[in-house]
Parts: sequence; structure tokens; C-alpha cells
Amino acid sequence: MYLFGYGSLINITSAQKSFKRKLKQEDLIPVSIKGYEKIWNSIEYIQFADKIKINGVFLNLEKNNLKKTNGILIKITDEELKTLKIREKNYSCIRIKANDVEGYSLDEDVIAFMTTSKDRIATNTSKNCFIASKYIDILTNSFNVYSNDFVLEYKKSLSTFPFPLKTGTYSFCDPLQHKIAREGIQ
Repeated sequence: MYLFGYGSLINITSAQKSFKRKLKQEDLIPVSIKGYEKIWNSIEYIQFADKIKINGVFLNLEKNNLKKTNGILIKITDEELKTLKIREKNYSCIRIKANDVEGYSLDEDVIAFMTTSKDRIATNTSKNCFIASKYIDILTNSFNVYSNDFVLEYKKSLSTFPFPLKTGTYSFCDPLQHKIAREGIQ
């Protein structure tokens, strides 16, 4: 099966932390997905050095038939999906039709992680919400391995931020999620 990644999974160093096998850059296949756009509204509990729990806001997918968004495809096993579900614990698994994938020919639908639970979606009335600047660094530090067209398209999701940025190193409040997403399983 294939997974569409559009956040930290576009960065091979970040993605590698959730895989036992050694990933190669070629494993991350740049594509676009029709009918979705990236938005900043997925809440995850994080903390910075002060150890105060805040609502970290991360990228999410939103259905929009007039848009398309880019990211990567990666072929995964059932075991790898189980691990990735812990990493992306507040996201639901959705199916994206194979014919909505541009840039790579598939004969099967792909899965993606999308926050669908209303209590985990940030709105303009949500309190204590911040975007970790280190998360943005994870995204932009991957740009050197992608085409200019990919980077220009991706940067559209980084052009405005609906919540304040917070500097410093963050950790996920859930220790298992933190290990799989930030420390690594190897």
C-alpha cells in the first residue's frame, strides 16, 4: 500500500524515525493529490522547555474539489502503518482514489492521515494554539532534494500562518508518540 505524506514525512530524516528499514530518498515519491489542500488546523498536545502543555497546530488535509496539493508517496507495509498510526495518533486514515494522484501511476488507492475529529481541529476561536517553528524547519529543510516546482507549490502552504509561531524545541506530550516521531524506533 502507499501512504501520501504532506507534512514532516516529506523530510527523509523525520520520516526515517518511524521506520525500521533504511529509507532512501527515492522511497519518497513527489506527487500531487487532486481534491485536497493543506491547511494549518490539526491540534496535537506539545510542550516546550517550560513543560507547559499547549495546542501545537500542524498541517492537515481539507477536502476541496477545486484544489490540489503536493507531498510524497511512500510504499508501506501493514506493520509500518501501525507504527505510523501512533506517530499520527490524532489523524484518521483516509483513502484517496488512485486517479486523484498526479505524478505517479498507481493501480491502487492510497491512504493519508487527516484530522477529522472536531475537538482536534483548531479554529479562529481556539485558545492556546501555536505553530512550532521547528516543525516548519523540518518541512523546509527537506526542500533541497525536491524540484523547484515542488518547492514553489509547497511553499504556498507556508505563506501565511493562522496562529502565532513559537520558537524552541518541542516534544509531544504522549511519550510513545514522541519516541516514534522525534527520537526514532531504531
